[in-house]
Order: sequence, then C-alpha cells, then structure tokens
Amino acid sequence: YPYQSTLPPKELTALTAEDLPEVFLSGAIEDLQSRFNVAALVGEQGEADPAQVAALQRLADLAGAPGDTAQRIADGLVAALAGDGPDAPLPPQRFEQLAWLGLDRTTLDRLAPYATLLPQATPVNVNTAAREVLVAAIDGLDLGSAERIVQRRANQPLRNLQELAAELPQGVQAEEARVAVGSSFFAVRARLRMDERVLEQLANYLEASEELRR
Repeated sequence: YPYQSTLPPKELTALTAEDLPEVFLSGAIEDLQSRFNVAALVGEQGEADPAQVAALQRLADLAGAPGDTAQRIADGLVAALAGDGPDAPLPPQRFEQLAWLGLDRTTLDRLAPYATLLPQATPVNVNTAAREVLVAAIDGLDLGSAERIVQRRANQPLRNLQELAAELPQGVQAEEARVAVGSSFFAVRARLRMDERVLEQLANYLEASEELRR
C-alpha cells in the first residue's frame, strides 16, 4: 500500500523512546442496515419491485429529492443488471456509483444519510434506522409514530418483530422481508494519527459472522 513505509535497520536502532511520535488510533462501526438498501428495488426475476420503489420514493420525498428519484434508480439498476445493449450502464457496486445511472450529485447527497447499496437485498434494522428510513420501510407509518419507535428502542432495543408490531399504529403492519431487529452488514472505519500524518481506512460491506451477530 502507498501509505506504508519501512525504515532502514540503522534508523530503527537509532530511535529512542523520546524520538518516537505520539500515535492516536480511533475507529467506528456503522450499521449499514440502518439505511434503505436500494438493491431491494430489483426482485429475483430482474424486475423492479413496485412496493420497494414506492418505499424509496417516500424516503426521497422526506430527503427533498426529486419525485422521480426512486423510479430512475430502479430503472437504471434493472437495465444495468440485465446488461442489454451497448448503452446499458455498468452495475454500480457502491452508493455513490448510482451517478452512473444519471443521478445528479445533489440528489445523491440528499439520499446519502438514509440509503446505501449492498451486495444483496437486506431488510432495514428497526433498532438503528432513522425515523425517515422507518417511514420508508413500513407502509402506512408516519413520522410521529416512527419517532416513538426511536424513543422506545433507546430504552430497550426491540427483540423481535412482535415487539415492533406492538409499537405500530392500528392497521399498520411491518413486512418481515423488509424489516428486521438485527444486521449483517457494517462499515468499519479506522483513523491513525501520527504527528501531522493521518491515515483513514474504510472497510465497506463487511458481512458479520454468525458469532458476531449474536
């Protein structure tokens, strides 16, 4: 890697404890399933899922993105995955690469806090998702009810979808395929500072082992 360097042996032996700089290491783990995964827009048959498209558009509306955002992403992903014709876009692998589908930077910036793109479709984790994402993932849920779920889980995380159902307004139901109480995908960030040098590293789409999820 270009950020690595090796000191010659003579320089290493010449160093004393007083010569060594202070080193600070910090890091963070982000739950990627706290966001709406746009991979869910495309069903197993390679066609756009209308329910998921409507869900993403609810999120786009709350984020201030254009009214055709979800459909444009869905159509672009369908075309990219099908790969038909020389004009088909490349399949994006990361959220920012949705720009390949013709989305402008402003739209992506507005969606970025709430959406992601993972290697496979995943449910939203109701224990970590923002209220806007909850509104998108659960049909019929309003922001006020979503905020009550956020406050409830702050005291005690939801252990199963039955506990979630008890928090939902009358007539509103959560689909098991679209929400969950746990996660498998995370982003791990590490930051190393030594004098004036700073190294930041990001491991994205890290799938947790079964032991870690427990």
